[in-house]
Parts: sequence; structure tokens; C-alpha cells
Amino acid sequence: MTRLILSVTTVPPRFPYIGENLKTLLDQSAAIESINLYIPKSYRRFAYDPADLPKLPEGVNLRIIEQDLGPATKVLPAALEYRGQDVKILFCDDDKVYDRDWAQRFVDAATEKPGHVICEEGGWLSMPYYADDGWQNARDPKPAFRKKDLWYRTRRALSLGMWKPSKTVSSGYVDILEGWGGVLVRPEFFDDAAYDIPDVLWTVDDVWLSGCVERLGVPIWLNAKDKVRSKGNSNEVKEAALRNFVYQGHNRIAANRACIDYFRRTCGIWGGTEAADRAPAKSDLPA
Repeated sequence: MTRLILSVTTVPPRFPYIGENLKTLLDQSAAIESINLYIPKSYRRFAYDPADLPKLPEGVNLRIIEQDLGPATKVLPAALEYRGQDVKILFCDDDKVYDRDWAQRFVDAATEKPGHVICEEGGWLSMPYYADDGWQNARDPKPAFRKKDLWYRTRRALSLGMWKPSKTVSSGYVDILEGWGGVLVRPEFFDDAAYDIPDVLWTVDDVWLSGCVERLGVPIWLNAKDKVRSKGNSNEVKEAALRNFVYQGHNRIAANRACIDYFRRTCGIWGGTEAADRAPAKSDLPA
């Protein structure tokens, strides 16, 4: 029988607050074999004293690992640990609060879509914060995204921002998985090359992981059925957020596009070199 593993990582500024996230993982209705928190011995962006490691509730396993793989540490060490085993790995962000049936929705969706990555949030390369060059994959159906029209904006304003629905209204294939909503994978979706992350690209795990699975021909299915939008926890710690991080002159969008360009030129996916040559921003990284 396929086992279910939950995998998450965190960074030192969030050590005091990870418990809120872990509580929602422990409270899931799905049958979960193990909840693992992966923490590297040293981080690229932060220093910490081992005495400050988070105190974990019973039922959560601490895994101290040698290498910081950036935000992809939320899944790549787990995929390596369970390689060759019949498991599904559900990974997520450490600063979100997940509803009780969150994990079970992924299990159910994976039954309907075996051999797929399952996510609840995702996007297309054509979106502005990814390639923004009009390229589209041939997989159908594609999810329908909620239109942010006058009605949407008016309702948001009247609710004082409290009404924040899911951005998708139907299920379908996407190019980019977005880990904050949760993502279900199998260990074999990541080969050895997934762990050889070029500099700069380690900052954008969503695009890196998406390219890794696309290179192996694994499609990404966004499940909108019965979805409940995940919420930020009460202590997001904004200085720890990678969306505001600039590294070697690359902000989030520039790093996303550098990663897309890398996969197009080295692996031929997402339209290959032809699409890379048409893209609005090129990577300065070696192919």
C-alpha cells in the first residue's frame, strides 16, 4: 500500500513560529505515515545556533541534513530519503495554515491522476511573473483562472480584503507548480540532476522543481475540486520571504526567467531554444 509522507522545511527566523504550521499538518484527516521537518546544518542566507532549533510537537520528525538546497529543501531531501519506495510525498510551505482535509484532497486527486504531480496552486509560463512570452503547452484541459474584474475588485474592497478566493475555478494542466498551496509527488519524479542546482536558480524552487519534473515528462495537474485556499499564519516573518529577496542582481521575476531560460537551453523543454530566443529577458547564466 502506498504510504503518505508530509515534508516541510523552515528557516531560522521562523523557528519560533513553525509550530502553527505543524499543528495543521498533525490535524489532517488523511492517513499519514510520517511528518518530516528538514533543516540543514547551515543555511545560505542565515546563521543559527543548534540550541535554537524549534521544539517539535510529538508526531513530527526532525531531519538534520548536510546541504541547504534553498527552498527546494522542502521536498528534495525527502525524495532522496524515500527513493525506491512506494510513497507519495506531500510538501508545503512553512508559513501557511492548511485546512483539515487538505492532504486527503491530494490523495484523492492522485488516484484520479496517477503518474502526475498534483498541486492546488500553479501557473502558466505565459504569466507575467514567469516567462511572459506567450508560450503555451499542448496539454488540455487547462484550468480556468478567476478574472479580477470590477465585480471581483469591488467585493474585495467591500470585505476590506478579507474575501480572498482561490485564483482558479476549474482543474487542469499547468506549467509551474506553486508550493505554497501544497504539492504531491513521488520520489521517482526527481533524478540526480534535480540536486545539481545552479547558482541563482536555488532561489526559485517552484520553477526549478517544475522544470525537473517536466524534463522527465511528468505532467502537473492543478486540482481545484473542493479546494480551500491556504492562509498565511500569524507570523509570516517578511524578512525571511524569498519573494522580496534579491540575489546577484536577480529579484524573483528575474530569477524565475533565468531558470526557465536554463531549462529551455539545456533540456529543450518549454519551447526549447527557439522560445528562449523570443523571451523578453535572457539569463546571463552559462548553459
